[in-house]
Amino acid sequence: MLVIQYALVILAGYLLGSIPFGYIVGRMKGVDVREYGSGRTGGTNVLRSAGKLPAAVTICGDLAKGVVAVLLGRTLLGTELAAALAGVGAVVGHNWPVFVGFRGGAGTATSMGGYFVLAPIPTVIVGVFSAIVGFGVLRYASVTSILICLLMTPALLIGALFFDQPLEYLAYSLTVGTIVLLSHRPNIRRLLKGTERRIGEPAKKIVEEEA
Repeated sequence: MLVIQYALVILAGYLLGSIPFGYIVGRMKGVDVREYGSGRTGGTNVLRSAGKLPAAVTICGDLAKGVVAVLLGRTLLGTELAAALAGVGAVVGHNWPVFVGFRGGAGTATSMGGYFVLAPIPTVIVGVFSAIVGFGVLRYASVTSILICLLMTPALLIGALFFDQPLEYLAYSLTVGTIVLLSHRPNIRRLLKGTERRIGEPAKKIVEEEA
């Protein structure tokens, strides 16, 4: 019975994560963001294809999916394992949403929403540092996402070893970090080639993948 309950929590997180905010706000602007740039529904591609306000709405919505999923899992079953599993489900749903043909985003904002509920202090520290380097200095959205993936797991490992944070948080980070990092493989290749688009460059009609 408990296994079924946890499975339902994951499913609930997945369905919540599948809400395609980027696609919805793009459509409200008369744009199908899946036809531009990376074809993804995340904030970066919405920024390039639909503008700043739709991108801001998308990012807030995607963050909220992670927040609500983790809180929902914790509330329904009362365990940190349920919270972490619901958060993982939300990231999977965001990346492969059932409502729009399994074509979603890369999962950064949704994973950060989950991180914030589980471990707010390291999330804020890592998030601010990554944003300063990625957005502020290098002007690559993908660098911000990659840094978050690379830094959150060590941060939560420290929390588990020295501050009695639940191991479920570390497991969440290892899982969603891997998902998000793998989703950024095209970006990593372009960064190595020096062809990655910087923040502010407009999206062209769909030709390539990017964050």
